[in-house]
Amino acid sequence: MAFIADHIFWILLVSGVVTSSMLVAVIAPRLVFQQFFGTVLDGALGNAIMRNWGLVIGMSGLLLIYAAYDETVRTPIMLFSIVGKLFFSLQIFAAGSTLKAARGGAIIDLVIAVVFCAYLVGN
Repeated sequence: MAFIADHIFWILLVSGVVTSSMLVAVIAPRLVFQQFFGTVLDGALGNAIMRNWGLVIGMSGLLLIYAAYDETVRTPIMLFSIVGKLFFSLQIFAAGSTLKAARGGAIIDLVIAVVFCAYLVGN
């Protein structure tokens, strides 16, 4: 736990940069979804959903970067991120082989959520 607390700035910064990379989906939703999920949603509605998803996830990443610099907002931002990352991971694993391409991202999100939980419990 001490290791996490000692390095929380860098943990938040790196996880925030990785998470905010999903902002690319706002500009190139089909490319991101094909690479990440192995499939895309067709049509205008699909593009709107993919862009919205990229914006929400990307903004979550920017909040994590902000939390790296401002201790006063860490707890609520980390809790928000934990809920989102756990929900996403559980959905991917519950889908079985259907969303196999996204398992890597789900594992990364799960690890980040566990690290954030360990930090919050220890502090």
